[in-house]
Amino acid sequence: MENNELNPQTENAQETAQTAEPETVAAPEVATEAVTTEAVVDLDGAREEMKNKRAPLSEEEEAALENAMAGGDLDAMLKGSVSAPVTLEVNAKVKAKVVKIASDNVFVEIGNAQGLIPLKQFKENPTEGAEIDIVIAKESNADGLFEANLPGNAVANADWESLEKGMILEVTVTGHNTGGLECKVKSLRGFIPMSQISAGRVENVEEFVGQKMECVITEVNQKRRNLVLSRRKVLDKERDAKREETFAALEVGQVHTGTVRKIMEFGAFIDIGGVDGLLHISQLSWERVKHPSDVLKEGDEITVRIEKIDPKTKKISFAYRDMQENPWANIDEKYPVDSTITGKVTKIMDFGAFVELEPAVEGLVHISALSYSRVEKVSDVVKVGDEVTAKVLDVDGKKRKISLSIKALTEAPVREKKETKEKDEKEKPAQVDREIKPTGKRPKANFKELRGGRDTDTQGGLFG
Repeated sequence: MENNELNPQTENAQETAQTAEPETVAAPEVATEAVTTEAVVDLDGAREEMKNKRAPLSEEEEAALENAMAGGDLDAMLKGSVSAPVTLEVNAKVKAKVVKIASDNVFVEIGNAQGLIPLKQFKENPTEGAEIDIVIAKESNADGLFEANLPGNAVANADWESLEKGMILEVTVTGHNTGGLECKVKSLRGFIPMSQISAGRVENVEEFVGQKMECVITEVNQKRRNLVLSRRKVLDKERDAKREETFAALEVGQVHTGTVRKIMEFGAFIDIGGVDGLLHISQLSWERVKHPSDVLKEGDEITVRIEKIDPKTKKISFAYRDMQENPWANIDEKYPVDSTITGKVTKIMDFGAFVELEPAVEGLVHISALSYSRVEKVSDVVKVGDEVTAKVLDVDGKKRKISLSIKALTEAPVREKKETKEKDEKEKPAQVDREIKPTGKRPKANFKELRGGRDTDTQGGLFG
């Protein structure tokens, strides 16, 4: 067909349009204009259409409707009157608006969907209109309400499809065996291993039967009908949260009452409300401590002071000894130099003996201050447990040292005459021998003058 040829149907339409009355021709022109102009809305036509579709209204209702729609944008009204459907997925974390608090539930709203959260999950009652984070627990029920929980709270209802590893559940302990606890979540059966019941050792598992507790799922397998849970992880999480809260409020110098959690050779770990710190053996007492168990026992309550906090490692050091009265304070007034004391020998060393003057205060008697006689071994003079009397030679309160002497309180021994005579002989200066003693050299001779000649009668000349 050529471009200029007309479709028979089009020709018939044109003929019909020419023979038609003017009123019938105007309608298609208006319709065509409405289609081509997208921004224009025929409010009158829309009103008529709505009247035809809805049930008849009374005159008052009709007037109210007309007044509400007068001068309005129908598109905007229609869009605003219908909310977009909200898709809620189980275990999804979303924001919701608090609508109402009634009975034991808090009603929330997400778009056009409404749900409820148990009121007991809130530490404080929420404010109506506030936005909160929630976790969808179950899709909408017959009443059109979905069930939700606060993040970290237990899910009340669960089935295999909604269970996931890491989810927190509220379970009821129904029994026990050698391996752990049997529990129930609605119609599902679960198991809590012995090592996952508590953070510490469990001596009697029967005491948990019948109790409700929050646990976290560690393994879920629908095919094998296997559901394993852990209460210990929930307790650890709560402890960690409490630890963070407590640690943030700690300051050096604060005094706390704690519990001895564990004793080691180097000290004891003290728990002060979820936060552990070390009390070193040197800070246990002013007295000498061989082992921390000599002073403390696990489970004891003790009042300690925070000595040091490391914010990076979150390690805390405690002081206990310094909270007690320092026996070395004003020690020079208690035991002045040249005073006499009485104490008990507590320790013997190669260089001397330690004498206890009072609890936590000891003095040293050096081996040279034990006796006037020569002492080979300290144990030859004193023994541990002996009560001795000594003289104070020196006191240093800062270094916590006291020098004592037993010898100073005894008289020097009187020497015998023989010893005195021998000493005098040794100390007497040697006598000078005035006699000339041969030195090994021949003395120089006195020669006479020599004369010449063979015999004595001849008088020879002198040899010069």
